[in-house]
Amino acid sequence: MRYVKIIWILTISLLITNCAANRSQVGAVMGATTTTATCVELGASSPAVIATCAVTGAFAGAEIMYNSDYDVHNAVFVDHLNRGTSSSYTNWYNDKTGNSGIIKTYSSYLEGPFKCKDYDATIDITNQWPLIGIGAVNREMVFGTACQAPDGRWIEKN
Repeated sequence: MRYVKIIWILTISLLITNCAANRSQVGAVMGATTTTATCVELGASSPAVIATCAVTGAFAGAEIMYNSDYDVHNAVFVDHLNRGTSSSYTNWYNDKTGNSGIIKTYSSYLEGPFKCKDYDATIDITNQWPLIGIGAVNREMVFGTACQAPDGRWIEKN
């Protein structure tokens, strides 16, 4: 019976996750699923205890996904594109998680009315709970050209 409950919980959470609009919602669903399954596996049978586990996990998961280092990297990346010179680099490091990144721009030029910059970036992020073990260390190197639209957004040039 316990395994049937766990399977139902996982099935429902997967269905709900597909309806999630952003990372915070995905984090909330994964956090709730993880803590609920753990509580059930440890023998919790009271609906109040299981609900408390789910709510606690949902808050923790949403917080972790909302304040992720991917957001930090994206913010530093855009800031570097906006403020960096044509040939410069920016490092960021999160003391709390140990994650880091490096953003380099090589050239800046005008293409018609658009300001464009050639860049490369190294992202070194280890996933935190509730995603421990999913993807492990994500070391990614990306490069390309970004051009600034009239509204200020940076768009990847194809």
